[in-house]
Amino acid sequence: MRFEAEGRVPGATVDEVYPLLRDKLVDLVPFLDNVAAIQELERKPGAAGPHLLNRWRADPGQVPSLVRGFLKPEMLEWLDHADWNDAERHVDWRIESAVFAGLYTCRGRNRVVAAGGDVRIVIGGELIVDAGKIPGLPRLLAGKVVPTLEAYLVDRMKPNMASLGTGVARYRDRMGASR
Repeated sequence: MRFEAEGRVPGATVDEVYPLLRDKLVDLVPFLDNVAAIQELERKPGAAGPHLLNRWRADPGQVPSLVRGFLKPEMLEWLDHADWNDAERHVDWRIESAVFAGLYTCRGRNRVVAAGGDVRIVIGGELIVDAGKIPGLPRLLAGKVVPTLEAYLVDRMKPNMASLGTGVARYRDRMGASR
């Protein structure tokens, strides 16, 4: 299932926002909705910009209370492989579950673009759930369950992705106030 989300950073420039996302993502955590932690595991040079591997952890407080007791902390984590393109001001990413290997494929591109006196962070991607990796799911139900599951997950992901712009704006406000 394809998706797109967009965040806005008012009164910012691409030259300000792009390096924040690339180099200060860990520092943005307190300003991001539904994110408990981001840990940079690897940073190495790439052809067009750095390659980063980050471990993200969702805020368990955002998980419905009925389900919280069944989730282990590592179930709320994912690995984010990011290849930055400094000339084009975008990042190609691929995320994978830290626990459920192969359950889904999720990849896309985030673009940082000028929009008048603001910056738009445009996040586009695709999520594909592998029905064969869902324990106990009968093959006959997969055709109905998987599209519903993908739609639900995308519906949950999009607002979080769109809030990236708000998080960057909050970070900028705080850093500007502390100068």
